[in-house]
Amino acid sequence: MKRFTIYICDAIKDSVKDMSINRFKFWALAALLAVSVPSFAQDKPNADEGKKLYEANNCGSCHALDKKVVGPALRGVDTRRTNEWIIQWVRNNKKFRESGDPDANKLYQEYGGAAMNIFENLTPAQVLNIVEYIKTAPAPSANKGPVVDPNASADKEDPSTKYILLILVAVFGIILFVLAKVNKTLKRVAAEKNPEDFDDMHEDHRKFYQKVLPGVLANMNPTVLAIFTVLAIGLPGTYYGYKFAITEVGVQKGYAPTQPIAFSHKLHGGDLKIDCKYCHSTVEESKSASIPALNTCMNCHKGVQLTDKYNGEISPEIKKIYKALDYNPEAKPGEEYGNNPSPVRWVRIHNLPDHAVFNHSQHVKVGKLQCQNCHGPIEKMEKVQQWNTLQMGWCIDCHRNTGIDVANNNYYLALHDKAKKDIKANSNHSQYFGPDGKVKITPAMNGGLECAKCHY
Repeated sequence: MKRFTIYICDAIKDSVKDMSINRFKFWALAALLAVSVPSFAQDKPNADEGKKLYEANNCGSCHALDKKVVGPALRGVDTRRTNEWIIQWVRNNKKFRESGDPDANKLYQEYGGAAMNIFENLTPAQVLNIVEYIKTAPAPSANKGPVVDPNASADKEDPSTKYILLILVAVFGIILFVLAKVNKTLKRVAAEKNPEDFDDMHEDHRKFYQKVLPGVLANMNPTVLAIFTVLAIGLPGTYYGYKFAITEVGVQKGYAPTQPIAFSHKLHGGDLKIDCKYCHSTVEESKSASIPALNTCMNCHKGVQLTDKYNGEISPEIKKIYKALDYNPEAKPGEEYGNNPSPVRWVRIHNLPDHAVFNHSQHVKVGKLQCQNCHGPIEKMEKVQQWNTLQMGWCIDCHRNTGIDVANNNYYLALHDKAKKDIKANSNHSQYFGPDGKVKITPAMNGGLECAKCHY
């Protein structure tokens, strides 16, 4: 820009000679121009600003600095292309290709017709800032260790140590018991030979319970004492046993197993607002919500690889998807998929007994329920857990208390007509009026408590 300013000044000076203008005025003009023009000049590219732009525009989702992923490796791009070429390609590669640039079209074909996004929001100066960041970014260390997922949980402690300690405690307990018996036997033998030395070891013919219990209970009739003991211990034991059986046995509330691929519902459903039905596509048509196929994951993760979070490497969890599909992202277009895919062994979380039937489509499509009604705040769960008990009592309470919008749902047309006739005949005494005096129709009023609804 300074050369440009000098060039302009020289041109003005030549013109001044011809026009015989006062030289003092000329130099004043030249000085003003020399000061003002650089203020409009392009600043030197800023690597720090470039890094911010690189991250803000998710460049790392498709590119790594030193490795080919979805797109080419970026390091050295300033030596392979001119700044003008890079600016045109980044800001609107489609328009650039349509202009007939041979290098742009060759690059497009090399990567299977997968064009990068259009970034017309970036100014040419911002593009050059990104290029400066790529030029100055530190190269990966040659001795770099394996990439560690910062969110990965630590390995579980080996329980064998605890078992060994328990066994040792049991062994020592047995040894102490045997030594106590031996000591007692030796004392008795010694007392028989020398009774005068063991006056305190007189024979006690009382029952065991008479030695342990206080005087009142010790002198109680044995039968009465036995009945009292059974009632005192048996009733609380029966209560807690029953409570345990109905609240713990077969109930997995809070169950949150570690899955083979750490899929975050918080990220996908919460932060990215992906509709649950995009992955669980059969939820409105089938009894089951279905486990999404890995090809559904690939709709996004064929391009989104999160390399910017893992030092240029593909996310470890996305690598697991690729491995299961036998997919090689570095292969030539059309040859990425191999012949040895393997299933992912997901751990089932929500289990119902075989004699209970739950129909997702009935509740989601007809009942208009949201996933959160049963699964809790699933969009906030980093690791999915069973939120509710899913017991029969819980289902019955829902059928008794959840209102049905019969007026705007043709599935309940007959129930709606029935309710209108009953309300017309009985006014506010109709069974379809709730305690608050408002019309309330629940699944229970439509046969929702019949055994055959869920057990068939």
